[in-house]
Amino acid sequence: MESIWDSFVWLIGGGGQEYKDISAGQVAARAAIIYVIALVLIKIGKRRFMGDYSAFDILLGFIVGSIMGRGLTGAISLVNMVVVVGVLLGFHWLMATVAYYWPAFEKVIEDRPRELIIDGEVQEDAAEKSKLTDEDIKQALREEGGVETPEEVKTAYLERDGSVTVIPKKDDDE
Repeated sequence: MESIWDSFVWLIGGGGQEYKDISAGQVAARAAIIYVIALVLIKIGKRRFMGDYSAFDILLGFIVGSIMGRGLTGAISLVNMVVVVGVLLGFHWLMATVAYYWPAFEKVIEDRPRELIIDGEVQEDAAEKSKLTDEDIKQALREEGGVETPEEVKTAYLERDGSVTVIPKKDDDE
């Protein structure tokens, strides 16, 4: 077991090494590990935080921005910065490709749309899970659906990207 741990520490360049002594391979391993950890954290977080972007987009933006900042300050070499960004972009592409071809994987890493309103009735459990107050829902109805009350809505969804889609009732639906 200790041998496995020692191998892991070597792989990520741990053990008190200076950043200038870490190989590009060790930096790439760190990037992949950090990517997975950050994706899990964002997935656990709330959709409202993400706005119009997916967890993938936000994660990539945060990490790439941080890595580029480290490259600017000299905390990481430019070569290692390029390696890390390349690994992240490649990992991002790989995850998106796997999700495209394997729907079960997509369900694990992406949220599903959540029905907030069904036939004019706010789904309280969905609103609570989404941390949307009545005022938040009413605002979304006005902005996205051009209606003022839930009773005027056939269905409303909190989409995967954090936006709200509103389908108003038609005159013959009432």
